Amino acid sequence: MRIEGISTSLHRLPPASPWEDATNKVQSLEFIVVELVTNTGIVGTGLSYTVDIGGTAIRTLIDDYLSNLIIGMDPLDYERVWTKLAGQSRRLGLGVNSMAIAAIDVAVWDIIGKHHGMPLHRLVGGARSSIPSYISEINLSAGDTAGDLAARARDYVSRGFSSIKIKIGKPDLDEDIERIRVVKETLPPGGRLMVDLNQKWDTAQAIQAVAQLDPLGLAWIEEPMVHHDVRGHAELRRQASMPIALGESLHGKSQFLEYLRADAVDIVQADVAFVGGVTEWLKIAHLAETFGKPIAPHYMMELSLPLLCGVPNGFMLEDVVGGSLTELGLLEIPIATRDGVGIPSDRPGHGIVFDKTALAACSVDSAAVRSSFSGGSKR
Repeated sequence: MRIEGISTSLHRLPPASPWEDATNKVQSLEFIVVELVTNTGIVGTGLSYTVDIGGTAIRTLIDDYLSNLIIGMDPLDYERVWTKLAGQSRRLGLGVNSMAIAAIDVAVWDIIGKHHGMPLHRLVGGARSSIPSYISEINLSAGDTAGDLAARARDYVSRGFSSIKIKIGKPDLDEDIERIRVVKETLPPGGRLMVDLNQKWDTAQAIQAVAQLDPLGLAWIEEPMVHHDVRGHAELRRQASMPIALGESLHGKSQFLEYLRADAVDIVQADVAFVGGVTEWLKIAHLAETFGKPIAPHYMMELSLPLLCGVPNGFMLEDVVGGSLTELGLLEIPIATRDGVGIPSDRPGHGIVFDKTALAACSVDSAAVRSSFSGGSKR
């Protein structure tokens, strides 16, 4: 089997509900979709994404540099394909190139699954048939009250979710504590509450704040500090009783290894799009297992679901409010959690089937992005 053609498209649209955290107010999500065509007639669909910025750069990197490298290669040789793409783009460091490689790599694995007639979760290990899911909130707007948050939490619980993640990072920590308390009151027995800082604090702030948050019984605190501060996270972990979760801002196994060696992380949150696709994600998951750490991926529910069901240390699936491909109206065949549980598709490949009309409606080019982008960073 050989790859005979590759096509890309870029799509930009706002989240289905407003996204705002401690460091950013999101204007749009960008999805880079890749199709690989083989000489056997099998077509693989790949996907990567960005939050607000970088989609045109990723698409251009694929079109102008990476696409010709894989023409004529056998997609069953996924390691050879991935290594060639990574080797040729290594001078870019890690980041945009990892996200570009991911779109191609996901398409390669879709082809492999279709070729063997196997769904992705079985192809990568078949460790389980379902995975617990938590609802993930992205609403830290100034006008959002603790009462508003509590009402939404009650709705999530009524829909079968016993685990909820909320954003914190208000100027006054007492406001954060109040938000935590009102949500905890809505949870059923055994329910979990997680909090996410989106890298808001420095080490001193984090240590002071966690001393007050520790008694609240949180299931984890996520990205309390900047993603490259390995020593700071290690120090925080030594002083905190609650688990530390991170990884959405890391782009490869070597970066995760730094955190694991430093004993600076409890929950590994590798994002399949950010780390370079399925091939690298699996290595990170197995690396985390070696260190006795569970994996709970960031975002990308539709791809994270089968991957979590494939590996033995899969922990929890993130179902982000307003961010799933189903909520965004981009899928022909919806993929959704039910009663707080994710069940992977049995269709060969990854099971993601895009609605081509919906994709076309939010298709953009560089000129369109250039004329509309204004940025949402609060820093």
